Amino acid sequence: MTQRIAAFTQAPHVVKGSLFAIVAFFFMALFGILTKVACETGDAIWVSFITYSIATMGTALLILPRGIAALKSKHYSYLIARAVIGTTASFLYMISMHYIPIINSTLLFNTAPLFIPLLTVCVLKIPIKKNIWCAVLIGFIGILVIIKPGDNIFTDPGNLIGLLSGFALAVAYLFMKLLTSTDTGLRIVFFYFSIGTLMQVPLLWLTDNPPSTLTFCYASLSGVMLMAAQLGLVRAYKYADASQVGVYQYSSVVFVAMMEWLIWSRAPGLLDYIGFVLVSVAGIFIIFSSRNKVKNKDVY
Repeated sequence: MTQRIAAFTQAPHVVKGSLFAIVAFFFMALFGILTKVACETGDAIWVSFITYSIATMGTALLILPRGIAALKSKHYSYLIARAVIGTTASFLYMISMHYIPIINSTLLFNTAPLFIPLLTVCVLKIPIKKNIWCAVLIGFIGILVIIKPGDNIFTDPGNLIGLLSGFALAVAYLFMKLLTSTDTGLRIVFFYFSIGTLMQVPLLWLTDNPPSTLTFCYASLSGVMLMAAQLGLVRAYKYADASQVGVYQYSSVVFVAMMEWLIWSRAPGLLDYIGFVLVSVAGIFIIFSSRNKVKNKDVY
């Protein structure tokens, strides 16, 4: 009876967490769409810089009333690493959109859960259960179905870049996992955006074309969406655990597919749909299995 009462009282928090997660990933889908449109009208380097600058200013306004104490941490190295690797993942995601459909880019960007078990074994030295390895195998079969590797995989590198963005995102998630127990979500997000903005300043010298007004507007809106997505995830993690929030990660792929169809009248092929299902099912299974890590810290 006590367990039932506890489950009942926790349910509203799970519902809130789920709603925040769905809204956050919807904003993430809008970020992807606006970024693609901005990159079609201007240079990707400028688009990324403007996006992160707007997100930095927005989070700075939220940090400001809390004072300098809100930025104090005992793990600055983790904050910096998370910011650098997370920004790299996002930038690779932007570049991949130039070569392949945005739904493919988004799905490959969200392959991070498939890489996390591999990183867990290699970095954290935590053994992986056999059913997790089976899910990883299924996920990578789905990736092969989507990218259709052939002779042109190196001459048309969009799929490889997209897959690399997913790997980088998985590394960023590991640092996020290390930080969430000691640092506030707002602090993590602020360091992510501010360091990401600074590390892109030298890249501006690589482009000769300043952004047009239209590019600036789209990139600015992209920054607002990215900030909203990150803050939404922070709220989601406040009400529910990582596994309950993470399962909604693949909703961004669905949102992007719908938007791409509405805007560009472009729909994926049958093999793409099969690949999407394989990767999504494998990723969701791995995310759910992360609950076992809480119960038994020796097994992922």
